[in-house]
Amino acid sequence: MESLTTFTFESAKILSTTLLSRDLASVKYTTSTVRKGSSRQSTSLVGAPGSPDTEIDWKRNTFTISGETRHVGELRKKRATFSSSRYWSWFDCEEYRVKYDSELENTWTVSSYSGTVLATFSSNIHRVFHGNSLPALNLSSSIHDEDERRFIILVLLYSEIKRLESLRAVAIDFIGRRNVGL
Repeated sequence: MESLTTFTFESAKILSTTLLSRDLASVKYTTSTVRKGSSRQSTSLVGAPGSPDTEIDWKRNTFTISGETRHVGELRKKRATFSSSRYWSWFDCEEYRVKYDSELENTWTVSSYSGTVLATFSSNIHRVFHGNSLPALNLSSSIHDEDERRFIILVLLYSEIKRLESLRAVAIDFIGRRNVGL
């Protein structure tokens, strides 16, 4: 992978925190989430003042970047039945392969069609004997377009939240079945 810009999340709550660049003091993002009761409505990704709007609308299941809104179903594809990879595309010419690896420190990897790693996202890891680690995002310096950078960040945030939701659903289902006596 080319040189990376590493962003660390100030908290484990990836949808309501600040992403600080370790390398460039001037580059940072903030995520903020609007809730209605206990349900998530939308999450905004904000960069420098005057930067374009970027948002995940959780209710409508859409991404908005620079005023253009698209449904997640248009953006994400799964090619093979037994593959854990998903293919995301916002731009007509570029498709990204997104894959989660629990053995690699709970890391999401975004690769270009040619296989070049463009980004990684390591989720919050709870450790028993060592300190917990906060989430970290690495973006390749080859990503020059800010809309492309924001799209990749949204994809990683969306993918991690959906992964966590599915883990909670499995845990609740397991506890529910166990309590029923199944």
